[in-house]
Amino acid sequence: MKKKATIKDVAALAGVSFATVSRALDDHSEVRPETKAKVLAACEQLGYVRDIAARSLAGHSTHTIGLVVPDVSNPYFSGMATEIEKTAAEHGYRVLLSNSMRDTEQELQTIDSFVARQIDGILISPISPQSQQRHYEVLGDLPCVYLGVNHNMDCSYVMSDNEKGAYEATKYLLNLGHRDILFLGGRETSRTRSLRVQGFQRALEENGLKGRTMPAPPDIGQLRQWIYERALELLQGPLPDAIFVFSDMTAMKVLEAAEERGVRIPEDVSLIGYDNISFARLPRIDLTTVSQKKHEQGRIAVERLIEKIQGRTDKTVDILQPQLMIRSTCKKNSKGEMGR
Repeated sequence: MKKKATIKDVAALAGVSFATVSRALDDHSEVRPETKAKVLAACEQLGYVRDIAARSLAGHSTHTIGLVVPDVSNPYFSGMATEIEKTAAEHGYRVLLSNSMRDTEQELQTIDSFVARQIDGILISPISPQSQQRHYEVLGDLPCVYLGVNHNMDCSYVMSDNEKGAYEATKYLLNLGHRDILFLGGRETSRTRSLRVQGFQRALEENGLKGRTMPAPPDIGQLRQWIYERALELLQGPLPDAIFVFSDMTAMKVLEAAEERGVRIPEDVSLIGYDNISFARLPRIDLTTVSQKKHEQGRIAVERLIEKIQGRTDKTVDILQPQLMIRSTCKKNSKGEMGR
């Protein structure tokens, strides 16, 4: 029995994206006549017939939204995804989730495939501002809300104030009497890291200090292993007063290295993470960290997206204020108010 042709087969033969095939078959005015002709010719050659049930949904709600994140195995994204699915269900929507795995082409293909499925809207946590620029190739007029900071400013987005969060965390360390403070981790090209370093440096400059930063190379593969190796080197001594780590997941690697070196946290070195993932609250970890309010971000993002699905056309911007979660990995500097 001959295999039934799919929209993927049509797209490949016509040399266009899934979404372009879908829009061409819907007779969208934005698709050029020559492109429509190529798509129709490919359909005829392959004997492709669009599914009647799917076709009947054109112009109507499927009550489905897409969610694209870099890697849902990261507790930060899994926590946000859970809240997104919960909020969507409360509004009668289901969520299709996909990981971009920090690959630009995979991110674009995922968005393309979601559009072809005639979802009602999409939430995206982009890999970078550069990858986000390419989304316009496939999104068309599909309602979209971005999560985080990796986007330009002419779109709708929900994010936490990374600069403010790092500023407050650094002020807390300074108030404990720490002066030799290191900001560790985050890829050198990361916009998120750049914002956090700005807050870190602003707090230090207000106190006449410079601090130190140690970014990861932009092309590093195993980031957490890199953090672990750097932490092993740093904790051989002389020790800094405090280490402010780019994320909670990488802070875990610092704790691992400290245990191997026999360095006590917080007696010898204070430690702060960022993200407030669920692991950070475990009794044996009890990590002081900065909450980005990921659950609230997820809830607001769904609500804004549904507003757009229902006809809202203006740009929406929601910037949440972070919260310092003080636990037990920081301690007052015992060497005096002005530190070492």
